[in-house]
Amino acid sequence: MSKYTQGPWHVEIDHATNAPEFIRAHIDGEMFDIASVICDETDNAPANARLIAAAPEMLLCLRNVIDSHGEVDQDLWNRIREVIANATGEAS
Repeated sequence: MSKYTQGPWHVEIDHATNAPEFIRAHIDGEMFDIASVICDETDNAPANARLIAAAPEMLLCLRNVIDSHGEVDQDLWNRIREVIANATGEAS
């Protein structure tokens, strides 16, 4: 498997434009830029940024599902739902 910057990743907002600017990881006091999000005419940038930022956590959840071999407990289902909500912006 290829390496990637460990999560969690966060969406950081450009306060001048109130638009997502970067996806960043903060690890051991160091900041890593993961991606830059560009606004388009359909204004999908906030949703795109949330989806990108959720990638490491979604990967971990899906690996846990696969490793459970169908014996998925309720806590894992709830965690999967939470990660999906974070990625889609539906988190409470």
